[in-house]
Amino acid sequence: MSDANPSQGSEDVETPDLASRLSDMTPGRLAEEVISVWNEVLRLEGELAIERQRARALDMELEARSGGEATRARMAELEEALRVADSRIAQMELLLENERSRRMDEEMVGSGGRLDELQKENSRLLQTEDEQVMLILDMEAQLERLIAEIERIRNSSE
Repeated sequence: MSDANPSQGSEDVETPDLASRLSDMTPGRLAEEVISVWNEVLRLEGELAIERQRARALDMELEARSGGEATRARMAELEEALRVADSRIAQMELLLENERSRRMDEEMVGSGGRLDELQKENSRLLQTEDEQVMLILDMEAQLERLIAEIERIRNSSE
C-alpha cells in the first residue's frame, strides 16, 4: 500500500500490497469498496468545508471584535477632532466678528475724520466765496466810478 499512497507512511509494510489486494477482490466487492471510500471522502470533504466555514466565521468575529475596538478608538479620535474643529470655528467666528467691529469703528473714526475734513473744506470754500463776492463788489464799485467818470467826461466835452 505504500507504493500506492506514500502519505500513509510505514504502517502499510505489514499489510499486503494494494494492487494485490484489489486484484483479489471480485468486481462487485471492488465497486462496493470504491463507493464506500468515495462516500467517506465526500463526507470528510463536507466536514472539512463546514470546519473551514466555522474557522472563517470565527476569524470574521474575531476581526469584528478587534475591529470594533479599533472602530471605537477611531470614532473617539474623530469625535475629538470634530470637537477641536468646532472650537476652532468658534474662535475664528469670534475673530471675524472682532475684525468687523474694528473696521466699523475705524470707518466711524475715519468718517469722523472725513467729516472734519469736509467741514474744513466747506469753511475754506465759504471763505473763498466771501472773498470773491467782496472782489466782485469792489469791481462793480470801480466800474460804477469808471462809468461815472466816462459820463462826466462826455458831458463836459459836449
